[in-house]
Amino acid sequence: MIDETVEFSVIKVKGNCKSLTNDTIVREVPVTIYFNGEEIATVLCSPSQVREMTVGFLASEGFVRGMDDIYTIGHHCEENSVRVEGRPHPGQVGRMSKRSMSSCCGKSRVSFNFENDESLVRVQESTTRVSLEEATFYANYLETNSPLFKETGGTHNGGVGCGREVLFSCYDLGRHNVLDKIFGRALMQGLDLSNHVLFFSGRVSSEILLKVAKMNIPILISRAAPTDMAITLAEELNITVVGFARGDRMNIYSCPERIKIPPLIVREVKAVVNG
Repeated sequence: MIDETVEFSVIKVKGNCKSLTNDTIVREVPVTIYFNGEEIATVLCSPSQVREMTVGFLASEGFVRGMDDIYTIGHHCEENSVRVEGRPHPGQVGRMSKRSMSSCCGKSRVSFNFENDESLVRVQESTTRVSLEEATFYANYLETNSPLFKETGGTHNGGVGCGREVLFSCYDLGRHNVLDKIFGRALMQGLDLSNHVLFFSGRVSSEILLKVAKMNIPILISRAAPTDMAITLAEELNITVVGFARGDRMNIYSCPERIKIPPLIVREVKAVVNG
């Protein structure tokens, strides 16, 4: 396995003082994904959990629906590639890069960014709810369980939890790659994520929200901000989005009924607003 970090000589400046020292830098590698012998994409990523990322990427883009669609998967470190053989899905390569501006059904549905996104997501039907304490637990888990970020400051992190238990976590230099690694690991472990929580360090764009929707996850908790399109999509797809979740604070942007907030807290908030 390739080392995840490298040492670089850097000049550090503080005020009027400068010093020459070594700094630990996160490694970035290009990984080319092949499906049934055809080059699909080259992903810039961290060199760990590459198989998981590949499975999640292929599932997110509609090449596979599950592990039954994958016959073999080989990670070739010497050529920075992953070669997957699986059940053929004709036409997917062309659809990946084809923008679709067509309107969608529904009174306010935002158009999906890519043509195949609409066929891969559905409105979330989960009735899963979590307590405020559980949501806070997930939000703060990454603060103390992200060693590579603490060492380099160069990675995003995310994980999956249920019942205040963290099932697993993943990291990468790219936000999208983190979600693909989570998706891939869940598929490889045969997990049904329809009653789970995904917690995440990065900004929630519409593309991130769509990846969560494709995993069939009802609750997304992020330490960062969502975009307007992500919130609109979340409302349409019935996904709870929590942002700026740090310490004992968080903002609930969509489908708040899944976060169980004690009545006393609600009354205090209303008193402040009405006052």
